[in-house]
Amino acid sequence: MELPFRFVSADSHVVEPPDLWTTRIDRSFRERAPRMIRERDVDYFVCEGAAIAKMSIGFTSAALTPAQEISVDERWENIYRGAWDPDARLADLERDGVEAEILYTSLGLRLFSLRDAAFQAACFRAFNDWLAEFCASQPRRFFGAGLVGVAPAQGGVAEMQRIARLGLRSAMISVLPEGPSGYGDPAYEPLWAAAEDLGLPISLHMAGSRVLPSPSRNVLVNFSLGFTSAMYSIAELIFSGVFDRHPRLKVVAVENDAGWAASLMERMDFRYERDRFWAGSANGITSGRRPSQQFREHVYCTFMRDHTAVRNREQIGIANILWSSDFPHQDSSWPDSRRIVAEHLVGVPPEDQRRIARENAIALYGLPLDVE
Repeated sequence: MELPFRFVSADSHVVEPPDLWTTRIDRSFRERAPRMIRERDVDYFVCEGAAIAKMSIGFTSAALTPAQEISVDERWENIYRGAWDPDARLADLERDGVEAEILYTSLGLRLFSLRDAAFQAACFRAFNDWLAEFCASQPRRFFGAGLVGVAPAQGGVAEMQRIARLGLRSAMISVLPEGPSGYGDPAYEPLWAAAEDLGLPISLHMAGSRVLPSPSRNVLVNFSLGFTSAMYSIAELIFSGVFDRHPRLKVVAVENDAGWAASLMERMDFRYERDRFWAGSANGITSGRRPSQQFREHVYCTFMRDHTAVRNREQIGIANILWSSDFPHQDSSWPDSRRIVAEHLVGVPPEDQRRIARENAIALYGLPLDVE
């Protein structure tokens, strides 16, 4: 079965050119700028002050072998051209049946752990400028998610306003902030107000976090449970009343898949019913809306391979599930997205197929694309 429409990927990636930060960052930070260094067998992305200060580019991004199979090669010249060249990327989209993409950082995921707020802000500005230029080359195909710091919040507000002027479509913030109160802390109120006023959905992207919880030494355990950080922040936003105070705020859990949402919504509703009377100030819900209702009205989830989410689409909310290709990373469905998406949507009504693989992203981000 081949679906009779082109897809919109709600989470794809660019891979930043090695000189992006060394040529674009504010001059006062030029000597510290994130950069690529070449060693005997491996090219590394390095950044002073990041939690992972040195990482092979193959692990951080992805490359494609001459056989067009996704791998994690260790040299920059083996990074697939469509990952950083917008003209080359168009052919990759056509091959995959994808009309448009929401584009996220690759190397910049590591920059969310920086503790120097001024340095981080400069890194984010340089990336956002480059991404805006990338997207402007194909304004009906590429739509960017800008990087925004949350410490301090007022700096994040200024960058949100700037990326909106640049034409970017989402503000990506740290999945987890520092501090025990999380995103329910009043200090973050200016961020939510700005995102609401600007119409910028907030993105919580896997691995892009100021706090990097890795409770297990087994990398497969951490990769399998990486979505739990987004669950904490989303539950915090709901129970602290953020969505009651900001009724037009939208939040997207990106690259965290979506099947977990059904269970979380049920559990939050149960805890709200049983525990809110003694929870005291921990319950900030003032509207009386159940957590599951707030989730469906404010929260969205992208998925790559998640049959559980598709089977539970009614409980999660059909409008809340958005397919993504993750191109060009190692998890990507490229160049077989037509087949993989069709297999996921077997038995799903045609109108729901279109919403999940195309129309939900168009509606959420206000993309200038046809929904029919």
